[in-house]
Amino acid sequence: MCGRYVMALRAGDLVDALSAAGLDEVEVPATTAIQQSWNIAPTATVPILVERLVEAADGAESSAASAASAASSAEPSASPAGARRREIHSARWGLLPRWAESAAFSAKTFNARSETAASKPSFRSAVRRRRCAVPAQGYYEWRAAVDETTGRTVRTPHHIRPADGSVLLFAGLYEWWQDPELVAAGADSWVLSTTILTGPSPEPGPGDATNEGDETLQTLADLHDRLPLALDAETAADWIRPGERDRDEAAVQLERLQAAALDVARGFAIDEVDRAVGNVRNDSPELTRPIEGLF
Repeated sequence: MCGRYVMALRAGDLVDALSAAGLDEVEVPATTAIQQSWNIAPTATVPILVERLVEAADGAESSAASAASAASSAEPSASPAGARRREIHSARWGLLPRWAESAAFSAKTFNARSETAASKPSFRSAVRRRRCAVPAQGYYEWRAAVDETTGRTVRTPHHIRPADGSVLLFAGLYEWWQDPELVAAGADSWVLSTTILTGPSPEPGPGDATNEGDETLQTLADLHDRLPLALDAETAADWIRPGERDRDEAAVQLERLQAAALDVARGFAIDEVDRAVGNVRNDSPELTRPIEGLF
């Protein structure tokens, strides 16, 4: 799973990192505020990358809400002369389907299982129509082990990141949700929310590391039985491509994301880090420092 991650790049640096990864011409609307954090937790505000189709007359559009909502309904066939526009927007981490009764619902939808997302009510509409990528620099996972002395379960945090320092692109979904409390108050009531897709970790099994990078997959499997689906630029570009997909097509693509994510994961570096990351109030670059570098 992915319950904590790092995204501490400023807007311009994020655009540069995406370009270096192979995703060019990404825009950051003036309405998008990117918050730097080394310890992002569910319900926080995070950047997402969306792609939409725009008409020539749409160039003056500046509202983040109208920009991303347009991406949710536009289909390639509906606008043959339109250009695609990639944009960064800020979203609540934890998907809020349109039928959610309150924002508290997002506390349990920050991850979506890729095996069931195409059919689960919370995610199935977004899988077909509202796909995004969630940029990150790394994420945290905890290894659980029993202390032989006390018999208690000890959870040790690890920071997982691309070994080459490149940006991560998690496969994600997004939704627009109207907050009834804000409607009653006469305020801007639309909330953009997102989730990160996960898949099964590779099956653990000693002695089967025959290809370069398989040792990393083994370590990831030992840490947790789930992985966030991190994608290469080509797969990410295809995933966020606007347009509606039928249920079968969406299910097939979700399976492809799982395979692509394992290839990306082979290039991860994994470091044990200080337990301070377990407290969401702690938020500094030191949280990502390998444990041997802390003393």
